[in-house]
Amino acid sequence: MLKLKNVGKVYEGKVAYRALTNIDLEVEKGEFVAIMGPSGSGKTTLLNIISTIDAPTTGSVTIEGKNPHALKKNDLAKFRRRELGFVFQDFNLLHTLTVEENIVLPLTLEGARVKEMKEKAARIANTLGIASILGKRTYEISGGQAQRVAIARAMIHEPKLLLADEPTGNLDSKASKDVMEMLASINEKEKTSLLMVTHDPQAASYSDRVVFIRDGKFHSEIYRGESRQAFYQKIIDMLSLMGGDDGDLSSVRV
Repeated sequence: MLKLKNVGKVYEGKVAYRALTNIDLEVEKGEFVAIMGPSGSGKTTLLNIISTIDAPTTGSVTIEGKNPHALKKNDLAKFRRRELGFVFQDFNLLHTLTVEENIVLPLTLEGARVKEMKEKAARIANTLGIASILGKRTYEISGGQAQRVAIARAMIHEPKLLLADEPTGNLDSKASKDVMEMLASINEKEKTSLLMVTHDPQAASYSDRVVFIRDGKFHSEIYRGESRQAFYQKIIDMLSLMGGDDGDLSSVRV
């Protein structure tokens, strides 16, 4: 459903900087893929290109057979709203709105009816265990709850592809576990394709496959078998092999 072919990215400036070189990547429908690598390896650039926030310098990106980068501005905005869901490290919730209003925001932009929005919000809030906080403001809830709200907002319009950037980065280990179990469950039940950038091996161990990039190039990939614990260990071993800053493993939770 997602296909990247020979994707490269060069940022022009006084000194041109090559962030990505010839990246090939395919994500099947319903697959959960994590992207890992040392700081500065190009993970976020890759996610930004897939999410259409940035455009590749070379190569092509297709989502469900369409190249979003070839769309006009209005069509691209529509494509992004309907086909993609986003979950960020810092939640990106609007503090002036209630939890329910944050969740239905994508539907508001589509001009959905209030009754339909309320029904959908109630349904997804029940699924994610946040029905009791729908009337609260975002500053009245915990980090773990805020990330659940962000996931609800990302899923409310049933996107084909969910993109997550360090979704557990601001959470403690208990909240991280809850959020990852929730993402894995959404992936399994809704068959939503999921692509996640993370530093956290524990979070990555919930995926079907981890793609490692280093210095803007594809480095390697490993697949999950039956045991998540064994997969977690393989991820740790690969990160140790790749090296990188100490900070890259700061969120390792054994």
